Amino acid sequence: MIIISCSGVALSYGSDDILKDITFSVNAGDKVGVIGVNGAGKSTLFSIICGNTAQSEGKVFVAQGTRIGILEQINDSHRFGKSVFESALEAFTSLLECEARTEELRKRIEAGESGLIPAFTAENEKYISNGGNEFRAKTRSLLARFGFSESDMSRGADSLSGGQKTKLLLAKLLLSEPDVILLDEPTNHLDYDACDWLESFITASKKTFLIISHDRYFLDKVTGRTLEIRKGVSRIYDGNYSVFREKRKALDETQLKHYELQQKEIARLEAFIANQRKWNREKNIIAAESRQKTIDKMIKLQKPDEREKGISFSIGGTGAMAEDVLSVRGLSMSYPGNDLFENVSFELHRGERLFVFGANGCGKSTMLKIITGRITPDKGVCELGYNQTVGYYDQEQKLLDQSVDVIEELWGAFPELTETAVRSYLARFGFRGEDVFKPISVLSGGERARLSIAKLVMRGVSLLVLDEPTNHLDIESRETLEDALESFDGTLVAVSHDRYFISRLATSVLEINKFAYPEGYRVFGCGYNDFLAARGAVSAPDEKEKTVSQNKTDYEEAKMRKNRLRSAKNKLLTAEKESAEAEEKLARLKAKADSLLNSSDYEELNELYSQIQETEYRISSLLDEMIALGDEITALEE
Repeated sequence: MIIISCSGVALSYGSDDILKDITFSVNAGDKVGVIGVNGAGKSTLFSIICGNTAQSEGKVFVAQGTRIGILEQINDSHRFGKSVFESALEAFTSLLECEARTEELRKRIEAGESGLIPAFTAENEKYISNGGNEFRAKTRSLLARFGFSESDMSRGADSLSGGQKTKLLLAKLLLSEPDVILLDEPTNHLDYDACDWLESFITASKKTFLIISHDRYFLDKVTGRTLEIRKGVSRIYDGNYSVFREKRKALDETQLKHYELQQKEIARLEAFIANQRKWNREKNIIAAESRQKTIDKMIKLQKPDEREKGISFSIGGTGAMAEDVLSVRGLSMSYPGNDLFENVSFELHRGERLFVFGANGCGKSTMLKIITGRITPDKGVCELGYNQTVGYYDQEQKLLDQSVDVIEELWGAFPELTETAVRSYLARFGFRGEDVFKPISVLSGGERARLSIAKLVMRGVSLLVLDEPTNHLDIESRETLEDALESFDGTLVAVSHDRYFISRLATSVLEINKFAYPEGYRVFGCGYNDFLAARGAVSAPDEKEKTVSQNKTDYEEAKMRKNRLRSAKNKLLTAEKESAEAEEKLARLKAKADSLLNSSDYEELNELYSQIQETEYRISSLLDEMIALGDEITALEE
């Protein structure tokens, strides 16, 4: 059953088109990811669906009786005026009002008023049947799920951080149990455990969800459909983010191929017409008119729109870089009443990408500030290797001067450059035209993030220290940053809540968790997915059990390594065979297409080009798979 639909929805402010043609429908129980670059109009669409913003054109349908709830993006300035617990209880306004009426009637009866017992009984039964005896316990339980302790319940909600406020509003929304839930960046600032719980909740829920998110890992876990907004126009795809990404890429390529094929066919027919008309004989004129009718009857394809210009950059190293990058020994840090971490030690070598992992408040950002010399630890040593140049990205973006504009900020850091060079560089980070003269004080979070990254990577570095670098970046900008970091030949230490980002880049993970490990932390020399598997199996054995446990672990690891090696070799043989078969198929298809180039059978040519495109895509996928398997085999044989 369709629960929400939009037909031709558009919104304009003067000559600015925010949305042009938004058309889609959502069935009850759907979980839809909403994708688009920053400024595409995603949050505006949510506001239109909720009835808070009126569209300029088109219609929005919401099934009768449907209650819509929305979690909007907030910042530290959001005000509650109540305690954490009282703010969450606002989800049960009707129950609280019923409770107040029941209590008022009880007091009046005790005061001697007569004739009120039927009204009191009715209100009390209504209160109990609607969950009056459970809603407070339910609220405490859900707040605990989001990391609020018992002492936090009476704390003023206005004193919470931006991330904690987001969690409080999310808990309040879920408690209100609307039929359709609109979530705008729900995982911003959520730690792993909170994200994991939210994913499980959404997956198990039968409610309808529309979710704006740049968290690709989250979208892959919870969504089954994807709505893309591109240049004000929408298209909906079946599948989660990863499926959508492949479908969109294939669709873009196919549309361009079909357009180019049609243009080629039109050019061929027009050349034939021009040649026939030169002869100016009756049969030639008839032939020319016949071909012209063929052109006129064609449904002309439009050239696919180019994608929005995003950011495009690489990160250069400093040339000669030592192998020993960073040595951390016995590092301890605490604040009054809050011991963050104690006696942490690890070594970092060139080319490694270490991600610091842990719950909010465990000291991840503090550790990065210690590494970069911005904070002095209570105890311990952070020692950089020889000739290391450090670049630091601060998630709070305090390294930007609020009193200047974009071009002044970058030019001031690199005064030796010309204005043309600075503007050209800024364009690679999405600052084009008059955008370079925007005051930093009015930039959005995404714009500030892009400018901070631009400053960071313009000068070569050997060690990058990044604190939540993907916050506020849209998906395409995140993927550009990932590409740049993947090809960076230096070393990386990072903190991030973006699990897709971590899973793509991490070569090792440092988890700070004083409750899970006797030493309060542990370093895992593996990628993110292997880390998740390993941490789930971690236990703290007694001293007598350690030797036996280690021997068993070594045996299991060797056995697993042998099995993985055999499996990888078998997969490689299969991929090589399939690749050879695909190459043969591609050669046959191309030969057949070449033989029909002068044919007027457009439909057959069109089908052939579609098959060629699919086969080329298959060959490319197999090549990627063979490279990955080859790397895996080499690593396992070492």
